[in-house]
Amino acid sequence: MKFRAKLLLTFLVVGLLTNGISLGMLFYLARQSLYDFYRAKLLSVTVSVATMIDAEKLKAVQTSADAQTPAYAELRDMLRNVRNANRRKDTYFERMFTVMRSRNDPSVLLFGVDSEERPENHGHLGEVYRAGTRQGINIDETKVDDYFVQDEFGTFLRAHAPVRDRAGKIIGAVVVASSVNWVESRLWPIAESALLALLLAAGITIPVVFFISRRVSKPLKELHTAVEAIGNGIFDTRLEVSSRDEFGSVAKAVNAMAAGLGERDRVKTAFARYVSHQVMDSILDSKVDNLRGDRRRITVLFCDIRGFTTISEKLPPEKVVQLLNEYFEKMVEVVFRNKGTLDKFIGDGMMVIFGAPEDDDYQEMNALKAAMEMQRELFSVAEKWKPEGLNLRIGIGINSGPAIVGNIGSSRRMEYTAIGDTVNLASRLESATKELGVGILISEYTHNALRGSFQFKNMGAVQVKGRVDPVLAYSVEEEPAPKIELELVAK
Repeated sequence: MKFRAKLLLTFLVVGLLTNGISLGMLFYLARQSLYDFYRAKLLSVTVSVATMIDAEKLKAVQTSADAQTPAYAELRDMLRNVRNANRRKDTYFERMFTVMRSRNDPSVLLFGVDSEERPENHGHLGEVYRAGTRQGINIDETKVDDYFVQDEFGTFLRAHAPVRDRAGKIIGAVVVASSVNWVESRLWPIAESALLALLLAAGITIPVVFFISRRVSKPLKELHTAVEAIGNGIFDTRLEVSSRDEFGSVAKAVNAMAAGLGERDRVKTAFARYVSHQVMDSILDSKVDNLRGDRRRITVLFCDIRGFTTISEKLPPEKVVQLLNEYFEKMVEVVFRNKGTLDKFIGDGMMVIFGAPEDDDYQEMNALKAAMEMQRELFSVAEKWKPEGLNLRIGIGINSGPAIVGNIGSSRRMEYTAIGDTVNLASRLESATKELGVGILISEYTHNALRGSFQFKNMGAVQVKGRVDPVLAYSVEEEPAPKIELELVAK
């Protein structure tokens, strides 16, 4: 996004946000005022209706059989007349009815007289009134609800007032309700006015800010173009320094930055061909140049192509190099995808570290996932080279444990690597895959961290070269990929 567009957008957002907040506060106050006014009117009408009802006649209608009596009809017509009289432009009452306590359970409210004409919304005399779980009705008090309440007939703003007989005893209550849709519709004119005000503010702000941003952004156009080119990797881009103001200083700084980035990019590109990106980033970010090594727990993976000596004899050198490049391209991508650090290539083999230089709480899991993906990726390479009479196979050994990891070498030549018995055992396990006829072999130390996550086969105690005591090893039971048969056997 251009600077001019950003400036335009910023001023527009600030202007609209300021107006929006002001209008929002006014809308909120207007809404509260409207609700308070309407709630007061609703309560006033409810109290008036409660005083108009003949309490003695209301006493006479208690059961469903009383719905056919003249007393019920008189009370119903009175409620309808009052309701209809209050269905105006400024007031609209949706429902008006009475309720009474159940004689069996005073906590249960029953319908009394209902003014509703529609049968589906009519509350029948003596039926239970489900007042809604959010806010019930206490017929002993005069009250208007603080918020909308949902009962069995819909969502309403509701008020109720008790009906008393001559002795002052409460025999029921009048309930008057306004639909949420009608009450909310009173806010539409206010909302429309607020929206119109926002549109008017935007109509004034946009042309003014457009004019200002255009004048401010003009001297930055060349700077923007140059920085964009440098961001795309064109580090030979240079700006013409034509002024001594802040823009001239920025132009000089950008030119110096472009030269420095170009040099750094050339070094980094060359460096990336010899070390993994984790090691490269660690070295480039390091502020101390030393030969220090750290002791830490890692997982080491060794991988080797079986029968590579025979393959080298069958193919000319050019094709051997081509094969290795295609093979390593696939394998290295798998390693990096699973958070591994490529330590080194060893002829046709490779050594990979998990858990260094970056900590990895799931290093054993990532190492085994990488090994399994490497076996699967080999299928595509093997299929391509089948016409050459090759049957590519690999063996992978994995071990976990403590090792010395860091920059090892001299002040003139260093190598980021890991040394120790953990590394040696991983290499020996890779060699043991040919005797055991498996593609992946892991040590008991790696297996302990992965127990239950994969299907393993116990290969028993394996005697590896260079160790007195045998090592308990496991292979991974995995179905082969379709269409390609890949034997993971010895050279």
